[in-house]
Amino acid sequence: MNATLEKTENSEAYFDFVIEAEKFEKSIEKSYKKNAKNYNIPGFREGSAPRAMLESKFGPEIFLADAIDFVVPDEYYAAIKHLELKPIGEPDIEVGYILKGEPVNVKVRVPVKPEVILGKLEGLEITVPKINEVTEKDIEKYLQALRSKNKIVIVKPTEPAALGDTVTFDYKCTVEDSDSDIDSQEDFKLVLGSDILFPGFEDKLLGVKKGDKLNIEISFPKEYQVPQLAGKKALFKVLVKKIENIQIRELNDQFAQEIANLNNLEELRLETKKKLLEMAYQRSSNTQKQAVIKKLMDTCVFFVPESVIMEQAHMMLEQFSNELASQGGSVEQYLQMTNSNLAILKKQMWEDAKFLTKSRYIFEKLIEEKGFEANEEELNYGLESFATSIGMDKENARENLGPLVEKVLFDLKADKAAQYLMDHAVISIAEEERAK
Repeated sequence: MNATLEKTENSEAYFDFVIEAEKFEKSIEKSYKKNAKNYNIPGFREGSAPRAMLESKFGPEIFLADAIDFVVPDEYYAAIKHLELKPIGEPDIEVGYILKGEPVNVKVRVPVKPEVILGKLEGLEITVPKINEVTEKDIEKYLQALRSKNKIVIVKPTEPAALGDTVTFDYKCTVEDSDSDIDSQEDFKLVLGSDILFPGFEDKLLGVKKGDKLNIEISFPKEYQVPQLAGKKALFKVLVKKIENIQIRELNDQFAQEIANLNNLEELRLETKKKLLEMAYQRSSNTQKQAVIKKLMDTCVFFVPESVIMEQAHMMLEQFSNELASQGGSVEQYLQMTNSNLAILKKQMWEDAKFLTKSRYIFEKLIEEKGFEANEEELNYGLESFATSIGMDKENARENLGPLVEKVLFDLKADKAAQYLMDHAVISIAEEERAK
């Protein structure tokens, strides 16, 4: 293999390799056989015109794009193997000038696994917030959320909507002197009596039934906060899609028995307090873990290319978007609810991706140096837990998870490495005023 490593700088390898003239000629011939049918030459059947004639008429470059795609990837991976490089991202490949019968020179820049020099491992000093006490207010908030989660929903397929019912509808809104819709929503949910929409709007929905279509006219006051609506009349075209009567259950002994399989409400409160304490300790442990990793990261010497971090950030943003979509939401709705914008979200994703990427390489080096391992029992338990977390049957988890087994194994080792750091860290607890 004719490949030469020029340099490795900032975790990026720069190298050249040469594709032999004969090998590149075969790839051009392969491209010709694939693409000849796309060119018509009088006197020849479709796809049977000689290559030389096609190159003469349309230019010798007509078969080069596919020829490059046929040969360059295999030669690239052969060069990577020959040079014993460990790529961690997509390469930037530059194919040199191509002359018939001549070798083809290719230049490559590719991010490679960084060489991590670990800093201080023991005695890392971190400060973490104090674990807050679980108050009666916390318990009550959790129980109210439990009531909402276990609400009784009675669908009203033919009955009219009454005060307190939830009406799901589509609407389109037009304003006088405007030819286009200024607003439209699908599957908008409104609790009749909540008074969250325009004055008089909800009154028009009292008594409607599923499938009803109606026009609702609203006159906005001159001082209305939305300038394009102030002092104007608007027409809402509404399609009623669903009517539900949602009942929140009473918080009593029966609720505790049916929802939590406990004897009474007092036991449910005690179990809730126990669960909230466990959650608080888990959050504290995660905070300590993040803090000690960041502290170690500051003492390590290595570089991760921005292209690798960007790739991770894009993947995280796509995953986040898919998760929102699976719950019937979108990134746009999330940004509205959190009073944020896409630039802020992308910046946060970038920071999270940078931390995740850099910490992985630190853990790889730490695992290697300290020899952390996971035994079969730990691995089996980890695989079953991971399978359950993604909605997969935990039976035969090892076989069903396939390549994800390596991810679970690495995470188990990384957990041991993180625990080692925390066990040998100097942890101070900061007094922090409880958020009101």
